[in-house]
Amino acid sequence: MRQKNRISIKLLILFLFIILFSSCWYYSFKGTIPSHINSIAIPEFQNNTAEFNLGEIVTDQVKINFIRENILNVTDRERANSILYGTITSIQDKPLVYESSQTGERVEEYQVTITIELEWYDKKEDENLIEKQFTGKGEYDPTGATDATREAAIDQALNNLTDDVINSILTIW
Repeated sequence: MRQKNRISIKLLILFLFIILFSSCWYYSFKGTIPSHINSIAIPEFQNNTAEFNLGEIVTDQVKINFIRENILNVTDRERANSILYGTITSIQDKPLVYESSQTGERVEEYQVTITIELEWYDKKEDENLIEKQFTGKGEYDPTGATDATREAAIDQALNNLTDDVINSILTIW
């Protein structure tokens, strides 16, 4: 009788162990992305600002981050299960840090803010999964005395933006 109890307990432990690890094995970083979506097309973002070439720069950065994260395959519109449309609505430079002197105030550091509106479209279900505005920020030295250039600040803002976009796609409900 004791032998049967030991075998039953061992089988129960083995069963629980298998269930526990098989469910962890199935886990992925795709979060709550619908199961039929495994690819995304990212056409060039519309640029509604006066900043030259910003649409191409933003689009390239978003694509690079999607490829790096390897969550969805980036492909063309015909083969994609979903499409990420974007519009750059603004880019603004604002003083962030001032220094007072006898001659007045001088700006030590600026902040660049980029705002985009995104729509993530599910081709199969013919619906938008996300319609949201995103903002990214970066800081730079206007004097050029450091490596913190405006271009580096734009890159920083775009990295923040794309991280937020990817996180939003991973956590859609």
